[in-house]
Amino acid sequence: MTLRASLLFLLTLLPSLAWGQTVQPLTLELYTTSDDVEIAFSGLDFRVLKSSVESVNGVTQSNAKPLHVKKQPWDVTPVTLRAELLVTPTDAPLAVKVTRGCPGEMRLTLRAAGKIALEQLWPASEPVAKPTVAKPASKPKTAKQLPVAKREERGPKEYTVPLRADKLLTAAPLPRKAFEPMVLAYHYGWYGRPDGAAKEWLHWNPQAADHASTNTPQLGFYDSADPKIVRQQIAWAQEAGIDGFILSWWTPWDRKVLAELLKQADAKRFAVSLYLEVAPTPDELHKQLVEVEALAKGHPSFLRVEGKPVVFLYGRILYAIGHDGLREALRNTNVFTIGDALAPLTFSTLDGAGWYMALDVPDQQREQLVNLQRTARLNDKLLVASVAPGYDDSHIRSPGRVDQRLDGQFYESMWSAAKLADWVVITSWNEWHEGSDIEPSAEYGKKYLELTRKLADRWRK
Repeated sequence: MTLRASLLFLLTLLPSLAWGQTVQPLTLELYTTSDDVEIAFSGLDFRVLKSSVESVNGVTQSNAKPLHVKKQPWDVTPVTLRAELLVTPTDAPLAVKVTRGCPGEMRLTLRAAGKIALEQLWPASEPVAKPTVAKPASKPKTAKQLPVAKREERGPKEYTVPLRADKLLTAAPLPRKAFEPMVLAYHYGWYGRPDGAAKEWLHWNPQAADHASTNTPQLGFYDSADPKIVRQQIAWAQEAGIDGFILSWWTPWDRKVLAELLKQADAKRFAVSLYLEVAPTPDELHKQLVEVEALAKGHPSFLRVEGKPVVFLYGRILYAIGHDGLREALRNTNVFTIGDALAPLTFSTLDGAGWYMALDVPDQQREQLVNLQRTARLNDKLLVASVAPGYDDSHIRSPGRVDQRLDGQFYESMWSAAKLADWVVITSWNEWHEGSDIEPSAEYGKKYLELTRKLADRWRK
């Protein structure tokens, strides 16, 4: 066994310290006369449910940041910041950090399960060091000048207070939305043959050795709309414990493949979803989402969550249109969206998140999932993990990338990290040009179907 293979095997046995995270409520109250106070936590990820700043006369003020009091410089009007939070622990030391601007009184109170977990007071009257530079004799200090020296010497200060988990994390964990465990696989229907429904070679390259395919399909270089091919692929997938395919959505040809896939899947109780890969504008994405709703009607096999058809969004789309563009694209639609978590979007807009390809070493993948799991649980959203048997695109790119399969150990390590997720998506069923396929091949036979069955059964326990 190689050194890397040994490392991958050992990492499959290591549990994450943050597994089994829970989400609990926490209330925060800060009374202060300071002009600028900001609160941050260590050892906690949090989501702000409500936040307000109220002055002594009962007027509620707006605060740009939810755990931040910002007034005019040297405004000592007493205000109270109140916030309701959901928190989940991380592996970092548990503490709260308070950053204060000008001198002023502060009293911070944290409550968990109705009981005070922390109450800390910082008085306004602190010792003040004398100025290091003496004033010229011709300009003696006056009462008016003295506060200026104080301001210069008493700039922003940070206070870090350790927190006790046995007091802070005592509330009952909040119930989480239940998502039915699913194992899905990215499916590519872009293959065509001159003697098939496509009437031409699609995606297979007859000018390249083995059609530029890393491995050789056991079914030959097939046509994706061939009913016999689709029927066999679904049968094999169900044999491997896979619940459904996510069909890559690119061109008009994909509609023909989808029609055949839905026809076969409806009869076999096999799920089908779509992976939207190209939408350069919010309007174009909106049109595709509306089309997804129409395509799903009348098909019990189309994957749904909360009655909504499920659609996956490639990161390229999310980066192209941005957060505001996504919100615009989702207007007046009724779809369940799962997006690339590596794009700069929040769970507040998407219904779930994951990523297409997991080729990081297992400990890095696990760390990504731990961080995403906290965010997903705080927002009560779906978390998807990607697993891959390996990767080799050297037949179509130069120099390309190769991640060896290591006789299945690479695949097993990915599944071990995926234990944190609600769903697992296999990358891929049949991306033959990038060598991430698990569909039976001349090189591996049914090895990866059998391994998938074992790993999927283990994951579901």
